[in-house]
Amino acid sequence: MKKLFALLLLSTAFLTGCSGYNSFFGYIPASKKSTPSEKVELKKEENILVQDTLDADNPNNDSLESTITNHISLISSQEQQIDSLFALVDALQDSILFLNSSTRIKMDSQFPDSIIFAGYTFDLTNERYLEKFKKWYGSEIKYAYKYIPRTTECFPIIENILRENGLPDDMKYLAVAESYLSPFAGSHAGAIGYWQFIKPTAKHYGLTVNHFVDQRQGLFSSTQAACDYIMWAQNYLQKMGIDDMLLAMCSFNAGMGNITRAIREQGGRDFFSLIQRKDETDEYIWRTIAIKYIIENENQIFTKPFEKKKNLLTNNKTVSLSLKGYYKIDDWAQAQGTVIKKVWELNPWIKIFKRQQHRYSPINDVVLNPGNYTVLIPNGSIPDPTKLARIEQQFLQKNSGYFVEHIVKRGENLYNISRRYKTSVSKLMRINSLHNSVIYPGQKLKLFSDSSAPTKTNKYYSVKKGDTIANISSHLGVSLTHLISKNNLKTRYRNSNLIVIIYPGQKLYY
Repeated sequence: MKKLFALLLLSTAFLTGCSGYNSFFGYIPASKKSTPSEKVELKKEENILVQDTLDADNPNNDSLESTITNHISLISSQEQQIDSLFALVDALQDSILFLNSSTRIKMDSQFPDSIIFAGYTFDLTNERYLEKFKKWYGSEIKYAYKYIPRTTECFPIIENILRENGLPDDMKYLAVAESYLSPFAGSHAGAIGYWQFIKPTAKHYGLTVNHFVDQRQGLFSSTQAACDYIMWAQNYLQKMGIDDMLLAMCSFNAGMGNITRAIREQGGRDFFSLIQRKDETDEYIWRTIAIKYIIENENQIFTKPFEKKKNLLTNNKTVSLSLKGYYKIDDWAQAQGTVIKKVWELNPWIKIFKRQQHRYSPINDVVLNPGNYTVLIPNGSIPDPTKLARIEQQFLQKNSGYFVEHIVKRGENLYNISRRYKTSVSKLMRINSLHNSVIYPGQKLKLFSDSSAPTKTNKYYSVKKGDTIANISSHLGVSLTHLISKNNLKTRYRNSNLIVIIYPGQKLYY
């Protein structure tokens, strides 16, 4: 395996470093040798490209743009093939790690008679239960090399957030089952991040997902959203007279509709007395239990422990950032005593906003939209207080969006412009207030607008005497985070409990 891996790396280096690179990746089909006449044609094309480059200042030279566009497209295709080789290298590395971890597993595994999870006892003397446990134990132990090293990096943060919300510590193992604690995990259904939220659910629980950020990939923000969901699910079930944390956790996978339907159809009112409508939902809990057992018994299961990652807060610290408008944060990063690349690397929820540039590849900008953020920066960063205060004051000024413009050129229309920027004609017309599709050379078109800005709504709830924010949230079917941010409510902590300030007669918009 190691020889195969080394050979693949050597092949990749050879292909990217020699003249054979062009024929391998598409300039000349590998299965066809060039004839003398074809070589002459290629030479002519090279001369044309050189001449076009020399004439770049000539505004009437239409062939230059076409030639460069074609070459950029060709280079992009080659880059994709290179990426696929790197993906193959990653897969081989993954296989090596998998095989190494498999050799660590002790063969004489003895399972206990019972396991405690989230305060519930799972009796493994029950044959059915034991078979479920053994099934997922055998499946998840093979991937322990992925998630065990990450536990020391993420668990301290998750545990603290769970504690602040009064939720059981074992809920942290759901994040392992969801993503193996990777912010880049994704599913075919569009779920992303540590807790695998799909977009609608993420937005409902206060996570921002747009061109600039995806807070599903932020450990702090997504864990709080997961807590908000579980607390909502608990309240929902309690209204039905059911107090079962396991069913609340099941709903995180299947949705509350499937849980309540199983309750109505079968009559059971707890996890152990229901057959879940979706087989995956029942298995979801057993899978999480198996993962907990593997993590907690690492020394007994493996011949040697895995190398652990450091706590995210060992070498880093969190700082708060508030914006009322759309801003690049390069200067802010430097004022904090670091650089934008380091901020981007430490915060996977921050996207690269690829600003298009005519003729050449997109420009990589790091832009944040309006919101309040928790940002990780290196511990050794020494801020410049004066510069930082000035920049953060500027961030509190509102603007209408981070606009990127395209200058219309001769022969262009809305259709090919929309194709180039991966948008639609209707969106271009809307954000540029166009009444028809007629455009003219030299016209400036905006390519992005604040489509995620909250729409005005007349829906509100009048606070009554004795109301609590939790009861109102449950009654309205919206999250606490949504109500707090929507109405700019004041909050504080007392004995690790969140206190939200509301008063009778107050209108809470939702």
